[in-house]
Amino acid sequence: MSISWGQVLVFLHAAAALACMVRVLYTQRNTGTAFAWLIILFVFPLLGVVAYMLVGEPRLGMARAKRSAEMNRFYGEFVEQHLADSDLDITNEIGPRYRGIARVAADITGMGATRNNAMTLLSTTDDIVDAMLADIRSAQQSCLLAFYIIQPQGKIESMLNELIYAAQRGVNCVILADAVGSADFFGSSWPDKLKNAGVEVHVALPVGVLRTFFTRSDLRNHRKIMIIDKKIGYTGSFNLVDPRFFKQGSGVGEWVDVMMRCSGPMVLEMMAVFYADVAVEGDESLSEVQQYITEHSSIVTGLLPQKIQAGTVVVQVIPSAPDQAQRVIYDTIISVIYAATRKIVITTPYFVPDDPLLTALVVAAKRGVDVTLVLPAKVDSMMVRYASRAYYPMLLNAGVKIALFEGGLLHAKTLTIDEDYTLFGTVNMDMRSFFLNLEISLAIYDEKTTEEVAALQRQYLSQSRYVTVKAWQRRSKWWGLVENSVRLLAPLL
Repeated sequence: MSISWGQVLVFLHAAAALACMVRVLYTQRNTGTAFAWLIILFVFPLLGVVAYMLVGEPRLGMARAKRSAEMNRFYGEFVEQHLADSDLDITNEIGPRYRGIARVAADITGMGATRNNAMTLLSTTDDIVDAMLADIRSAQQSCLLAFYIIQPQGKIESMLNELIYAAQRGVNCVILADAVGSADFFGSSWPDKLKNAGVEVHVALPVGVLRTFFTRSDLRNHRKIMIIDKKIGYTGSFNLVDPRFFKQGSGVGEWVDVMMRCSGPMVLEMMAVFYADVAVEGDESLSEVQQYITEHSSIVTGLLPQKIQAGTVVVQVIPSAPDQAQRVIYDTIISVIYAATRKIVITTPYFVPDDPLLTALVVAAKRGVDVTLVLPAKVDSMMVRYASRAYYPMLLNAGVKIALFEGGLLHAKTLTIDEDYTLFGTVNMDMRSFFLNLEISLAIYDEKTTEEVAALQRQYLSQSRYVTVKAWQRRSKWWGLVENSVRLLAPLL
């Protein structure tokens, strides 16, 4: 009996689909993610095989993965070398409720909590940009910037020009921008302008057809960091974009962001993250990468006093990445939600939880904790919008309050617990931020700072409308079918 080419192709395709299914069951640690991929492979076997080969697993490439492991060790070595003993890892001095949670993050990243920090909350674009511009203009040694998105329009052009002026007066200026998020920037004339002025410009996680076969192209560096003279640091939700121009055609309004201007020992921890990210993007061997970091980090010596006393805030810098052996930021979030006794408020633009996170929020509400989610009324992703709504019934029935912000796309990522803990940074409440992106968060163990963030959250709530159980139940049943269908793919969003 002869076998046609068509039968051979069908056999090969079935074998490939089966192999991918086995791979899913073998490698995917998250049950929801595994289930979503199995659905895709079963319903769309051809497209599913291609999709899984391209974006199914968090592959950063073998060489990068090895270097990244070295970078995790470097974090701890860096802060140990440059922080005074009195500032170095005071995790054991944190109150008993959060001590164990802080220790988990410290054991993974090598960076524990530090004291003597100061923080200023910046909650408008004008405040954020004006503060950054002022610090760049006053810089004497260095300006280090790492951002997911750089879009050279409006006020951002002014900031890039200030970097050029800084470089021309001898300041060491370095930019690291994500290849996908900052595609407009790299496609413009700005990189050449900056390089010609003496600014170092690096591409984070470059993409290409050939790279797709070895690395996963949708793993992105989502961090937002700026460090001036090794003494002042910024992080938060703000990309280098002017909201008057950014995504104005998406119909969601201007993006609403928040940043924290920081000083104190924690800035050195942020520097460790920055230098590791820059170094790991190179093609050097491991020893050359370590040498690069040593040469650049040695600049710190002599610029900073042995003991840095900027303020009284205790903070822990938590970098997270898909190549880490453990899910540091995810574990932190789940743990602090269970640690809450009175109040939880979360602001996030993208809310697509998995079952453990959903359970943590539901159980918190059921045990009497006042739980509030503040989400944008409109988001720029249709899939995320429908997937997010699929969780509303369970949350509302448990007593979780859901507020929809109507003043634009609320892009702030904040979590406050009771009156004494804040998680602040770049992490969205979705699987992409938890498991796929490179992110940075600040765990803040301070009542005053927590109250400042809580006050901002209340300001967002004043511009929001609450979702009620009755109003949600009056909706057409059709929407529930659509949202629950999209929810099946939620682990992949």
